[in-house]
Amino acid sequence: MRRKDLIVLIAVGVVVSIVFGFALLGYIQNLVRLGIGSVALIELSGIISYSGSSFNIFSPGSITPSDVKYYVDKALSDPSIKAVVISINSVGGSAAASEEIYQILSKLAENKVVVVYSPEILVSGGYYIALPAKKIVVSPHAIVGSVGAVTMIVNVNELLNKLGVNITIVKSGEFKDILSPYRSPTQKELSIIQEIVNKTAQIFVERVKKHRVIMDEDVFKAKIYFGEEAVRVGLADDVGTLDKAIEIAKELAGLPQYAPLIKIEKPKGLLQQLLGLDLKIGKIEISFGGVCSVVNDLSEFVGKPLYLWIPGLE
Repeated sequence: MRRKDLIVLIAVGVVVSIVFGFALLGYIQNLVRLGIGSVALIELSGIISYSGSSFNIFSPGSITPSDVKYYVDKALSDPSIKAVVISINSVGGSAAASEEIYQILSKLAENKVVVVYSPEILVSGGYYIALPAKKIVVSPHAIVGSVGAVTMIVNVNELLNKLGVNITIVKSGEFKDILSPYRSPTQKELSIIQEIVNKTAQIFVERVKKHRVIMDEDVFKAKIYFGEEAVRVGLADDVGTLDKAIEIAKELAGLPQYAPLIKIEKPKGLLQQLLGLDLKIGKIEISFGGVCSVVNDLSEFVGKPLYLWIPGLE
């Protein structure tokens, strides 16, 4: 056998051995996980929406029902996973999307031990989707609560007048153009909108009462609380770190503290893998006097019932 052929044969043998070794290692790890059991970690951060909007200066990014379903399906399909820790950092967003995610996580909680942890912000829709958890653990610095609903009404009529733009609307009924951005709402329309917001908020209140024992009725006035205070009023169960939440999840699932932790993530695109980039589409950052603002298309949120908390939104 020629020397060149021998080198090629050895190289092929080395490659095959490496591939086989990794496959064997993965097989052994899976056997160990099945025998011991494991905890999965899911991280959810950003505004809750259907489209993946990044409109939010406090927790940029997005949480969508489709993404959450992907993570939950992964967890449910792995028999080694006995508990799931969900790290949530969100000011909320769409009420409808929050409800859909709530239902998805409720299904997960029926089959696995679920513990929620929040490092910074767990308010409005962010808190809504945390409700199915067996335990809620928050950082001592986390903002928790804002149980309620809101909607946004945009009126660009004065701006259009200054630009010399006139819009005429022909409608079939008195309320056909309710929430139109081209005029101010009437008192009748405001009453209708208020009723919708109140009914949406009531659903939130009923969900909270179903899952939590609330010690202070101020919770239902959309009040926000810091870590230990959130525990005192019944919105959370404990104050601590992510590690503490993982320890609690293992204990509730009857797992040893050395049980492995598995992080469930969506596969990254080739560009993200090569450059390590977390690409955000549709976000524009503008700096005015050192203050950073985020400008986004608000069309997904305007005029819709929202479980959303934004300081100063009135």
